[in-house]
Amino acid sequence: MCLSEGLRIIGQSAFAFCEALRSVTLPSSVTELGKFAFDNCKNLAELQLNEGLQIICVGAFQWCGALRSVTLPSTVTVLDKRAFHCCRNLAEVHLNEGLQNIGAFAFEYCLALRIVTVPSTVTKLGEGAFSCCRNLIGVQLKEGLRIIGHGSFTYCSGLSRVIIPSTVIELGGCAFCDCNNLSEVILMGGERLLDQEFFSRGIFSKDQGLVNQEALYEMLFDELRGFAFLGCPLTTVKISISWAVSERMARLPHECMLSVEERIHNLRHLELLQNGDVLTCFPVFSGAPGDEAEDVEDTEIQDTNLETAKRLYQLLQLIAFHELKESSIVIELAMWKSRIDEATYIAREDCRVAIPDPGKTSIMEYVGFAGFLKPAIEGG
Repeated sequence: MCLSEGLRIIGQSAFAFCEALRSVTLPSSVTELGKFAFDNCKNLAELQLNEGLQIICVGAFQWCGALRSVTLPSTVTVLDKRAFHCCRNLAEVHLNEGLQNIGAFAFEYCLALRIVTVPSTVTKLGEGAFSCCRNLIGVQLKEGLRIIGHGSFTYCSGLSRVIIPSTVIELGGCAFCDCNNLSEVILMGGERLLDQEFFSRGIFSKDQGLVNQEALYEMLFDELRGFAFLGCPLTTVKISISWAVSERMARLPHECMLSVEERIHNLRHLELLQNGDVLTCFPVFSGAPGDEAEDVEDTEIQDTNLETAKRLYQLLQLIAFHELKESSIVIELAMWKSRIDEATYIAREDCRVAIPDPGKTSIMEYVGFAGFLKPAIEGG
């Protein structure tokens, strides 16, 4: 069925329960699909949505069991609740940049869906948006997402790994509950979830750990609906420290960076990803089976005996050492060149210059190792 240009709105339940309908092409003049517009069109297998469409309302294509692929135009900003609910054969969904919200239960029970990429323009995933998508094996959540609603990915038993962007400020209760193969969770918002004093003071203390427990609890636990990953086989939660480590590593000479990478591989509780991100790993402790309490209070994320903090401190020391070594070479070469540029020859050992205390402090602050190393600089 091809609808004519000029049509702007397809009204509520306009083609609902049209079981003979097999294909639909919407003209670019259509800006809105009303509630339940194509609800229960069980044989609708081909759908072409053109640029110009802006709003897909509640249940517009729910129970369209023959649909296998959908591409949303970049002009669509709102995908309302239950828009593709129970489209059980929907295997491919292409969501374009421009989409802002994915409504509650929008893709619930899309049993054939395997991979989803949520555009960076989406700021909110509604409650149960992808719940019960049991064959979903990959989901890419991009930076820009702020809210993951309650139960957004519950019972997605195909998921084994998920990365939560640093922009996410709210992870709803039971967001990933009962994803019984989900064993790896990476939180990119380390700057907010880790104790900044650990990085700023530069001194290891047994009295203060690495985890910002208050921020982490607020992120992962909900008073009413519990732990966001309840029922998942999680043994660790991984938190990115890219801003504190990866960026500094990238500035090191290649051979120094290789030295740091090798050290990371040999340090427990730290992990280096292929893209260069460095993760800290924290154990997840759950209540023993049979405990009376069945709520969030049974789950804890801890840095046992500050093991992760100790390993990270060792790594920061090594990075600081390489930074100091390289900065010292640069300074020495600069001083040496200034002497060589003079008319008279000066022996190599006489080309050293004492650095005043304010200069030493500036150098240390610049390379970022103040506190982690206290090197001896000639002239002090």
